[in-house]
Amino acid sequence: PSALASGVETCGVGGCRSENSQDHVLLQLNSPVRTKLVQSHSANPFAWQTSGNTAAAGQWCEGQEPAPEWSLKRSCLGGLDIKVMTYNLFWWNLFGQQFQNGNGGSAGKLIQASGVDAPLDFMVFQECEDGNRVLRDAGLEATHAALGIQRAIALAYRKDAWRLEGSDVLVDVAEDQPGLWGRRSLLLARFKHVASGKTVLLANHHGPLVVGSGGICGGKATAWNILRAIAEHAQADDAIVLMGDFNAEASSETVQTLDRYINRHYTGVSFGGVDHIFSSCEAMHIKEVKNLGNGGSDHDALAEVLTI
Repeated sequence: PSALASGVETCGVGGCRSENSQDHVLLQLNSPVRTKLVQSHSANPFAWQTSGNTAAAGQWCEGQEPAPEWSLKRSCLGGLDIKVMTYNLFWWNLFGQQFQNGNGGSAGKLIQASGVDAPLDFMVFQECEDGNRVLRDAGLEATHAALGIQRAIALAYRKDAWRLEGSDVLVDVAEDQPGLWGRRSLLLARFKHVASGKTVLLANHHGPLVVGSGGICGGKATAWNILRAIAEHAQADDAIVLMGDFNAEASSETVQTLDRYINRHYTGVSFGGVDHIFSSCEAMHIKEVKNLGNGGSDHDALAEVLTI
């Protein structure tokens, strides 16, 4: 696929799984990507601190445990409502020419319908080979911009309301069990609200297989690597929103570990509940959560309105 607007290199196709696979399309990079967003030099409560303990020692995805006093949880100031969505698009099947071939734009229609009452500020997609096609199907190509598609994860934002700060960043955080699809990443981007100046750090993750395993390095290391990547790119005043198909249920070590350091706002039901929305903002900032249905995918789209 061709590149979208992005500060990260474009990748080739790694291949498709069989029709019965739980995790279907993955775009592969030749090497890990770990670059930095523009960082503020002011005091940052999110700055990474570690206890010195590790998980999966010696593996490339070895994780460092956060220090006991460290957390991404905070009380957000409020005053600005934002609407966010996460959606695994089941690309090889829903958009594959030999299968559903777009299913009449069903995923786009679901996204379009979800923005009728209030526009979507941010969307993150997993198993997505072309974010612009999704926006076209949703009638949002003029109002939203898409970033990413490396490792088949992408995001989109509302252009008139938000300005991209720097470029999007891809960080390797985990790896599938042997014989599956390889390394898994976190896609991050920072945005500034045009009217208020408030900032959001948006993160999109498609987790490692086998479901619930945390991949070769386990759930703790995967969660700690996600948290560290966020900490290394967050600025002091950011509202952090982490979403995706984690391939990990609420009871998994991955999600239970994340829960200690970042607030989980909503969990879906697909595949036992592997899609999640997290935020640095406390639960009191949740205004609405909604399961939007699957729109032809094998995952449901999840949406939330929160105040930052």
